[in-house]
Amino acid sequence: MPFTNAGAQQIAWALGSNLSNNYIQYFAVGIGSATAGVGNVTMVTETGARSVLTGSPNFATARKVTFLGDYNSTTMSGVLLTEFGLFASGATSTGSVWAREGFPSITFDGTNELQISYALEVSAG
Repeated sequence: MPFTNAGAQQIAWALGSNLSNNYIQYFAVGIGSATAGVGNVTMVTETGARSVLTGSPNFATARKVTFLGDYNSTTMSGVLLTEFGLFASGATSTGSVWAREGFPSITFDGTNELQISYALEVSAG
């Protein structure tokens, strides 16, 4: 039996809805380097405080939820950014990462801000 479009939509809503205490609410940035994989439960080297999502999650596209996070230039100053992740918990190093991206380093020199937009799409089928 396939997973239906309606079922996939419900999962997308659950990922970004506060129907329970266990939903995505925070972004974290890091300076670790390793390939991102489905087995990741932590970031390699999380740095600084986690950031609460900016505004509400966006559900404009069916079966998809988009999260937005902002970091100011003071927070990012001196960071050699190589990874970011989504979490349900705000406490640094607490809770498993729900999604993680790793990439070549981006240097922040105190004059740049960072805005992350990350979309999760639930497949049906």
